[in-house]
Amino acid sequence: MTKTAKPVFVAVVVAVLVLAATLGATLVLRQLRETAARQPAPSAPGPNPSTGPAQLCGQVECVKLTSVAMPQFKETVELLADGKGHFARLRITSDRGAVMFSSQIGTVTQHSITCEEGKTSACLLQGPDGDNTDLIGEVYTDDAGAWRQTPIPFSSDAGYLALRDVDGDGTPDVVTTQRRCSDDPPASCTKIAVAVFQLMGDPIGCTVTYATPPQLPGWPEVAPDASKLSACPS
Repeated sequence: MTKTAKPVFVAVVVAVLVLAATLGATLVLRQLRETAARQPAPSAPGPNPSTGPAQLCGQVECVKLTSVAMPQFKETVELLADGKGHFARLRITSDRGAVMFSSQIGTVTQHSITCEEGKTSACLLQGPDGDNTDLIGEVYTDDAGAWRQTPIPFSSDAGYLALRDVDGDGTPDVVTTQRRCSDDPPASCTKIAVAVFQLMGDPIGCTVTYATPPQLPGWPEVAPDASKLSACPS
């Protein structure tokens, strides 16, 4: 009797330990299941707040054609349009937010926009005006971070519009080329002059008439000398 008591006692202790471990594991699993049941289900990903709602160009979602960095005020100018380059829009973003403009230019491409920084920075958006070499351009100005569109569009009947600080005042001007032919010119007429305007449309002056475009000052990046400009013909 004495010899068998010790093995029985050990067996009983082992059984108790196994039972305790089983009960403990069951309790832990139950607590885990209850905790998981109280956890909310993961929500579906929502729209990225930084992108905002989709922008429409006409009746379809806009496509970004290109963007221009404006480091002076940490801005980015994006040219948007539909898939065919129509219904163009300009989106300017910075740490202050975003501003949108709608363009009246019929067709644009990734090369249609240029920007120049200065005391007043500006962007020129241009496109064809008709089926020939005529161009029309819209100017958007940035005055210390406040963007606005100038009310008067610019045009060139000789296929050239650009931003350039011609008068040296630290603000870009609008450089255009204009034909200097008669009202009913022959097809061979290539007489041309440069007309320069301030951003708001006030004329700065015009060059003399040149026989062909390659004779223009600075061609192909036309850069007239401000001291050689005179009043433009009416």
